[in-house]
Amino acid sequence: MPHPHTRVASSVRGSVRCIDVDAGDCAAVGNAIEDMYDDALDVIVVRGAFDAAVLAEVGERLDRDGNDPGWSRPNEKMPVEDVQLLGTDTPATPTFRSPRGESLDAYLSSAAAHASEAAAVFNVGFDAAHEIRAVLARFSGARAVEAARARDGRGYAPYTIRRLADGRQIGVHHDYHYRLDLYRELAEQVDTRTLISYVATLRSARGGGELLVYSATSDAPDLPKLPNGYSYDLAAIEARYDCACVATDPGDLFLLASGRCLHRVERIAGPPSRITMGGFLALDKPRERVLFWS
Repeated sequence: MPHPHTRVASSVRGSVRCIDVDAGDCAAVGNAIEDMYDDALDVIVVRGAFDAAVLAEVGERLDRDGNDPGWSRPNEKMPVEDVQLLGTDTPATPTFRSPRGESLDAYLSSAAAHASEAAAVFNVGFDAAHEIRAVLARFSGARAVEAARARDGRGYAPYTIRRLADGRQIGVHHDYHYRLDLYRELAEQVDTRTLISYVATLRSARGGGELLVYSATSDAPDLPKLPNGYSYDLAAIEARYDCACVATDPGDLFLLASGRCLHRVERIAGPPSRITMGGFLALDKPRERVLFWS
């Protein structure tokens, strides 16, 4: 049965494959990452994957008026999508500042320069990168889970913290980013059939902030687009495709086959903000390891 916070609509075009489990009952989904690669699963929601009290305290503190721990704003040019970031000012995605993404060198330099900002928001004794690795290992099919590294030894950002405040959203998109320059080394290391997002909640919005996942796939030849030929036509996608709507609380985690499934985050309506911690992961080409980055 779906969790009360998960709503799945039906559609003649096929459904979103979504599993909702408690953290203490994950044995049956221990190979979820491979299942996503094999196109058998689109989303898994894990309730209580992280210590809810620890993450909620951080989220509340980051959302206080006047508290700026060093947020970067790569989408500032588009106010409705003005996400705030900690852990980098050069994310591993296209942005409105850099629609084709930055160079790999710029990304790696930013990851090194800003790593301490994200780590510093957690109290002593909570190593976020270590905790993320341990949680992801529960779904890796006994594979090793490692933070990604470049050929020259520099580390990719293992995670970033993201804040969506009142009036902000993440528009409909997919995350098949392997064609970007900053992915050129990762594309040689990992299985590029898809890309998986991992996202843990630190603070939930009271209005909006839900993840909406569509059965529309990034390789479909006839996805509805607006007249500009670039942006997806959300109204047409919602009319044509199945949708799963997922709401999360502090400590919850979702894994999403974001390289395959179109998805978005509902616009935030009033305080509090939606604050999350996460990034991407992929199987390596021999399917022996899981690499993660943000």
